[in-house]
Amino acid sequence: MEKYIVGCDIGGTWVRVAICKLSLRNEDIIVKKERTLKEDENSISKQICKLLNLLIKEKDLKEEQILGIGLASAGPLDINKGIVFNNANLGFKEIPLKEPIKKIFPEIPLYLINDCNAAVLGVHFFEADNDEKDNIAYITMSTGIGGGVICNGNLILGKDGNASEIGHMILEPNSINKCNCGAYGCWEVFSSGTGIRNRTLDAIKEGKLNFEKLLRLVDNNLSQITAKEVFEAARQNDELSLKIIEKCILFAKIGIGSVNNFYDCKSIYFGGALMENSEQIINPLQEQFKSDPIKFTINRPPILKISKFKSEIGIKGALAYIKYKLEKNGVVAFCTE
Repeated sequence: MEKYIVGCDIGGTWVRVAICKLSLRNEDIIVKKERTLKEDENSISKQICKLLNLLIKEKDLKEEQILGIGLASAGPLDINKGIVFNNANLGFKEIPLKEPIKKIFPEIPLYLINDCNAAVLGVHFFEADNDEKDNIAYITMSTGIGGGVICNGNLILGKDGNASEIGHMILEPNSINKCNCGAYGCWEVFSSGTGIRNRTLDAIKEGKLNFEKLLRLVDNNLSQITAKEVFEAARQNDELSLKIIEKCILFAKIGIGSVNNFYDCKSIYFGGALMENSEQIINPLQEQFKSDPIKFTINRPPILKISKFKSEIGIKGALAYIKYKLEKNGVVAFCTE
């Protein structure tokens, strides 16, 4: 019987479940996705089980054909207990994942990993050049900001699997802007989709800058403002939106420079919903680290790239993780769960 692997990717906006043969050819991956349910602490695990059952039925598989499940979730995680705790964007401070899924699929090995740690494995397997594989980072800029790092050929995890929670670096310690995590002045507060929306609404309340073009984009309904509209208004030279995006990019420079100081990356790949506006974000970052890197990083600057898989890199990474675990690939040698 043909053997398969399963990947799950849990984010603040979407839950994705994928199935593929162990060979993990890109063209063989089948994905189902739904908007992330946040009704109660068990909503997400139920959602994953439902989507996986649909895939098993569609492929006419038996459970014994599935070798394992790679479960990638926004963190922080306790990979040993199998829970998400103190999460900023999933609706609840503690969410059980491993135990409720194992109740439905008790015979299938399940491995939990931070979603951005999975994503960097996706980059490693599907798109990184051979000369950069050993020292790469992945940064998502989406509902929140997260990161994953491979350093000297090893995925960096830390004691609980949360070693690269870069979105919660405190970049402005005296900030009045509170992150969903509870801290003030996190990178996520300024450069995530949520942060951009919140900073825009704050600036509108202050009333110091013109935002007529932004207002037209949302038909005068402030509740409809998201990062998407702010980027579009900035392209139309809306005064307030330009200031918000300028600040987003400034803090991205600080954050990326810090990541490079910490991990000395060869390349940093970017993904997430905000990469739909990559010219406004990545171009000024590339220019900064080409022309004046020392302002933000002491190490030799990294190459900045956009993942060609964009928002799909997380689910591909979850599949890559389970493949690497089953094949005992050295890049996950320290993943002891």
